[in-house]
Amino acid sequence: MEISAPKIELDSEELETTLWRYMNFPKFVSMLDRQGLWLARSDTFRDLHEGRFPDDIKRHMDQVYKELKQKKEVSKKIRGTADFQEHLRKNMFLSCWHKNTEENMVMWELYGRDRNATVAIQTTAKIIQESIKKECPSPSAMTPFHGLIIKNVAYQEADEPLKVMRYEDCFFRKRRHFQFEKEVRILLNTYDKHSPSLDTPVGHLLKADINQLVTKILVHPDCDDWFLDVVTSVVKKYGVKVKVVVSKGKYGHH
Repeated sequence: MEISAPKIELDSEELETTLWRYMNFPKFVSMLDRQGLWLARSDTFRDLHEGRFPDDIKRHMDQVYKELKQKKEVSKKIRGTADFQEHLRKNMFLSCWHKNTEENMVMWELYGRDRNATVAIQTTAKIIQESIKKECPSPSAMTPFHGLIIKNVAYQEADEPLKVMRYEDCFFRKRRHFQFEKEVRILLNTYDKHSPSLDTPVGHLLKADINQLVTKILVHPDCDDWFLDVVTSVVKKYGVKVKVVVSKGKYGHH
């Protein structure tokens, strides 16, 4: 099954803004080996608020389902707001990136607790769009894909008044204390309103041209020389033509 290029919902000046992904070394190797980006199912994230309906939307949905029940038009699989929310959380797959013109030591600390096991890669939204291969990002060719979006995360509390929003937008909202993440997300939507399912994989592999996707590779500023050598060797073995450099973080000793 072919997929269309991701729809970028960013301002034009943001297309070239540097996006960072900080990750542990095994995930980095997996990306090189599988030649793609792993999009994790939203309900596997640590944040239990991930993708939850804002209060305004929840009240509206509760009223809609109340009226459907009165008319006996509610479906067998989705009988209320909670059921609908759970189906969405099982059908939204995400890859999260940090938007910044400079590196962020807080992100190194969050994802680089082990200085000899952490890597950061750089790209841009425009490059992601161009590098994604138009083929089924899953072993199952039967899986329907209903949208691929790249968009900023909005930092809002659940009780803030909102305009009408698409259900996908719930997965581009986080509470305000996460603002430091400056997050941009890739979202893959597999929700099918005609045949809703909770039987979904824990993630999808979005195939990409890694040589095109990755514009820079950095290792932790405090890593030992041997780790830099290991990362450089692995990158070379996978044929990635991007030089590995040591981060210039203020705590670095290189």
